[in-house]
Amino acid sequence: MHPVTRTIIGYFEQINQIPRCSKQEQQISRWLQQWAMDRGLAVKADSAGNLVVQVPGSNGFEHAPTVILQGHMDMVCEKHAGSDHDFSKDPIRMVQDGPWLTARETTLGADNGIAIALALALVDSPDVTHPPLELFFTVDEETGLTGVLKMDPSLLSGRILINLDSEDEGVFIVGCAGGRNTTINRPLEVKILDGGYEWVDVSAHGMKGGHSGVDIAKHRANANKVMARLLSAGISASPMRLVELKGGTGRNVIPRACETVVACRRDRIDELVKALGSLARIIDQEYRTADPGLTIHIEKKGPVAADGRGVTENDTAMVVNLLAALPCGPAEMAEDFPLLVQTSANLSMVEISDDALAVTSSQRSSVPSRLDAMCQAVEAVGRLAGATVHTGSGYPSWPMNRESPLLKRCTALYRELFDAAPTVQVMHAGLECGVIGDRCPDMDMISLGPTIENPHSPSERLYLPSVEKVWRLMVALLKALGR
Repeated sequence: MHPVTRTIIGYFEQINQIPRCSKQEQQISRWLQQWAMDRGLAVKADSAGNLVVQVPGSNGFEHAPTVILQGHMDMVCEKHAGSDHDFSKDPIRMVQDGPWLTARETTLGADNGIAIALALALVDSPDVTHPPLELFFTVDEETGLTGVLKMDPSLLSGRILINLDSEDEGVFIVGCAGGRNTTINRPLEVKILDGGYEWVDVSAHGMKGGHSGVDIAKHRANANKVMARLLSAGISASPMRLVELKGGTGRNVIPRACETVVACRRDRIDELVKALGSLARIIDQEYRTADPGLTIHIEKKGPVAADGRGVTENDTAMVVNLLAALPCGPAEMAEDFPLLVQTSANLSMVEISDDALAVTSSQRSSVPSRLDAMCQAVEAVGRLAGATVHTGSGYPSWPMNRESPLLKRCTALYRELFDAAPTVQVMHAGLECGVIGDRCPDMDMISLGPTIENPHSPSERLYLPSVEKVWRLMVALLKALGR
């Protein structure tokens, strides 16, 4: 490991000792404020909990334009099934595997802890010369950019911003999708099951999951959609009634698991199990390359309990048809970047609880009118099922500025340092730059970062050689911006 990388990972390891799931950033916020106080640096915060650490410029750079280094404090807290990891108190256990850094049984938190680590290391290094800096660390990014949506724009005096929340070294992000979440709720008719029924457990698990923006086009299985297909095949083979249903863990996560219990008449149960098993084998073949861990489990559990209850056959069919009809996955590709998804939807979470169905869908698009259309499609499906639907205001897209002076400077420096041209791209995911640009319209922004694979899943990993390259670029860029 390069010495600079080892130093940055040392900061990252300290950060990973601190619980920081979304909406639980109090400890990491206190730690950052103490870090600033120990160095005599001023700290400002707004009512949402977003922090700005003000760092004076190096000698000779004191009067240069202020540069903002920006990242978020929270992380997606996902773990493998069966893991006893407690995100509220247990540190992330990092593991080096050759050139990769990963975590044991959980998300690594490189999204976006590595941004904080980079920023702190740049400030602490005596060899880095820089203009005045504002380290802008936001809260609750992963649940819909809710922290930055509540930001106080007066926190920031700088008008040059480097977002460190991108996940491909050598790729400069200069635009992003906007997004909105839709909730669908419907009461269900639930009745007692008589003694002629038996339980059947059906689960789909072991999928890669991942980020519902950047990973949406990778042909990974969505556990909720897989379950919708299985249940649809089951209904076609035999009348059945839903008893339990739960899938997905977050609105911005491709669901990795979905579990259900159904009740079927004893004399039809073999037909049901046969139909489920037949489709399970087909689905397994469909995803054998893109999602080889996908596992479908079907098990007869015997007669129902005396007080067993289940959703009626009519409402069971409604639930299954709703989940099958909801759009999910890429819908349109970008005109300017044909390999980039422009518009998508993710069937994020489904659950039957308290005799009601709750569904969450997340829509994204870099074109506001197409985002409107996708949200309308999701809402229409919900209304056709007789449900109550609500779409939040979401977060704005970040339009690309091809004439950005910051982009031109970054591109020239990258060529000079690495004798290669960077890729300039827009991103099919929500970045805080969209909100910041909306609140501060004259902000010149770029997003970059080291290579992270499989964010938002326990397979998340950080490519260590890319950390040193980002460091070199940042050191050169801050020096150039200070002149």
